[in-house]
Amino acid sequence: MVKQIIKCTTRPTKVLIVEDSLTFAGILKRCIKSSLDVESLVFDDYASTEEYLKNNDCEFFAALLDINLPDASNGEIVDLVVANKIPSIVFTGELSDDLRDIMWSKRIVDYVPKENFGNIEHVINLVDRLRKNINTKVLVVDDSSTSRNLCRALLDVCNFQIIEAVNGQEALDLVNSDDEIRLVIADHYMPVMDGLTLVKEIRRKFSKSRLPIIGLSGVGGATTSAYFLKAGANDYIHKPFLTEEFYCRVSHNIENSEYISTIKKMSDNDYLTGIYNRRSFFKYGEKLFSQQQRSEATLVAAMIDIDEFKSFNDKYGHIIGDEVIKAVAESLNSRFRTGDVVSRFGGDEFCVLCGDMKPSEIQKVFDSVRDDIENKTIVVGEHEIFLTVSIGVCTKTMSSLDEMIEVADKMLYEAKNKGRNQVCYSD
Repeated sequence: MVKQIIKCTTRPTKVLIVEDSLTFAGILKRCIKSSLDVESLVFDDYASTEEYLKNNDCEFFAALLDINLPDASNGEIVDLVVANKIPSIVFTGELSDDLRDIMWSKRIVDYVPKENFGNIEHVINLVDRLRKNINTKVLVVDDSSTSRNLCRALLDVCNFQIIEAVNGQEALDLVNSDDEIRLVIADHYMPVMDGLTLVKEIRRKFSKSRLPIIGLSGVGGATTSAYFLKAGANDYIHKPFLTEEFYCRVSHNIENSEYISTIKKMSDNDYLTGIYNRRSFFKYGEKLFSQQQRSEATLVAAMIDIDEFKSFNDKYGHIIGDEVIKAVAESLNSRFRTGDVVSRFGGDEFCVLCGDMKPSEIQKVFDSVRDDIENKTIVVGEHEIFLTVSIGVCTKTMSSLDEMIEVADKMLYEAKNKGRNQVCYSD
């Protein structure tokens, strides 16, 4: 039935470099460290690499290999490292169809011509991808065990977490129950539910950017491709396929999804604190407001302001002022529920919107928020900083979200005028 491949229990953290040119190896090591903050271990021949690998397991998540070494000039190093289940990127000064076919048959991640130092950027990207793949789940859906095993073997080379399903219904159940799946590779003809139906069902809940799907089939040619794409698939691969094509399409779709997710996060979240920004507060707040109106449930809005924040900037500088803002944001984000809307409204001011909060709990919750921040010590370098906040709370659902914010803001100013470090609630 469903099978998930679990690899090494100790997460590998280093890159293995086998290169007899100390200059080139040194450049690779420095670039990996500066770009990815990842440590590399360098060997310059086959023998020393073999000896080390005998005594150290699960240490490397990627390897960069020169196939022409002083004591192994015919690519033997690739067989050694791949046998140790380390994803391998091959450097070569020779580029031919025959060599390419030989290297791909060894189940490498990619090969990079050793033409110039400009290719190092490509290598860094490959290493970064292999690191990210450790936490990336891919669902392979195919009733053919042969086809599943092939896809699994190829994905395993690139550090992916792999889940398998034998039909569309099984796959749909997995997608609906596991939010960490980041790519689906689905065959066309399967029992219970075929690939096209699976794609349509997934698209009812997940967008193309959220969950990419690659269709897979050995029959139908261009027609099947068109059917998959019209149903909502992101891409299509015809069987049999080249390993290089498979890797390119898998990486392309996952990276596109990640880029879109990053752009969305940059749009929704405050650059300094990582919580929602003012724009997102109203975007998601209006949705929550509408939901609460339909269900006639309680909605609470609160404005929170750091007391005498200007004095922190004047005394310690803006860098420490930023740390103060981040500390308050972290406290708020950890204190409220996932369904609540927590945002930085601007400067040192925050706004929180809470749905379904019992009236008897409102004062208890916000008093504890104020108390937690008052008792928090913020350590920045040699400085220990203590701060307080004032909070204004609108305790009832009003006719609009804007009106609730206005009421909460009035309560905030009342808290300030009463001496700060307190919470004021609307009647």
